[in-house]
Amino acid sequence: APALRRVLLPKAPARWLPWPSDAMQPGSAAIAPPPAPPQLAPPGARTPGSSSRGPVNPKGLPVLTPSGRANFSDSSGPVALYGALIDQQLEARAAAAKLCKARKRVNCVAVLLALLLPWLLFVLVFGAVAFYPHYAAPLTTTLAAGVTLLVCVSQAASGLKAWRNGAEDRAIRLYLGVSLVAAAGIGWVLGDITFWQFMQPCYHVDHLATYGNVNPSSQRLWSGEQVPVRGRRYQDAGKVYFSTKAVVDVSRAASFKDGRLYCVAPIIDPDCQKNCGYDFWAVGIDCCSELAADFRCGDFNNTHARSGLRQIVETWRPFFRLAVVQAEGIHRLTSRHPLFFTWVDDPVSELRSWKRAGYRRFIVVMILAFGANAVVLVPVLKRARSLDR
Repeated sequence: APALRRVLLPKAPARWLPWPSDAMQPGSAAIAPPPAPPQLAPPGARTPGSSSRGPVNPKGLPVLTPSGRANFSDSSGPVALYGALIDQQLEARAAAAKLCKARKRVNCVAVLLALLLPWLLFVLVFGAVAFYPHYAAPLTTTLAAGVTLLVCVSQAASGLKAWRNGAEDRAIRLYLGVSLVAAAGIGWVLGDITFWQFMQPCYHVDHLATYGNVNPSSQRLWSGEQVPVRGRRYQDAGKVYFSTKAVVDVSRAASFKDGRLYCVAPIIDPDCQKNCGYDFWAVGIDCCSELAADFRCGDFNNTHARSGLRQIVETWRPFFRLAVVQAEGIHRLTSRHPLFFTWVDDPVSELRSWKRAGYRRFIVVMILAFGANAVVLVPVLKRARSLDR
């Protein structure tokens, strides 16, 4: 007990005496020295409120209270800390860790990759498949698109594995893999449709020959003999500029129906009376009558139209040929080597309009792809943050 009182009750502070040079004035008060340092208990001593429970502090270092007195607790060992400070520190650290997780910053690099990389891949695949590389090197373009799709599938498989293993960035990796597969696949399909619908006919016609001042009905040989014009002489024709008298004979139009209505009408020279050929035909789809000779395809009502663009869609050609066969039976004419054209006023402008339609689709789909990727990415990021918590 006496030893405990000596530890807990500090000694009364002593008064300081003035220096010899400082004269003590009558009535002056002595200067009190600063409070004495706290008295520390020897290792192993316990306070009255201490308990034998709790972990042991191996270093045996005291922690001072705000009043300057050492307050010990068995929660830290023989030399205890201030009250429940350890518990408070643990609670504060847990709260800080929870707050850090709640305010965890998003990896900007991963977000930018998830936003831009699938879109750039879509644009690249769409452009390669839809435009001239597909026409110039079809096999190489197809193989490149297929290899790209396989690489994206492997990336998606890696993202799925990371998701199952519970990796920290599993949500972004899985989304990146799936979006790359979707970008490569959809870009390939839409690019192929655009190529065959708009760009391939333009490239093909540009690579064919151009003929001018062609009489569609008859031609004069070097001997002076007039003979019918045969289509086999113009098998490589892409753009044909007919003679000034050439017209579309709508009175001899015919059609063939197979789901859609395939319309044909002969291009003739009205001045030809005998030995006339019927191998040049203006064609169109769903632009004529099924029961009567009525042709409304292309620039049929343009009096200045004297040109034709070769119709080269291979899937349509057999149906146009059957329509010509019906015209031969109905109007008693003969066409041995029919060539099919779209009747236009300016073939060059018409080709440019087809190309612009393909480019327009590319731009519109490119913008829509970027927006769709951004819209889908937002809930994925929210899901990723919720998983990190």
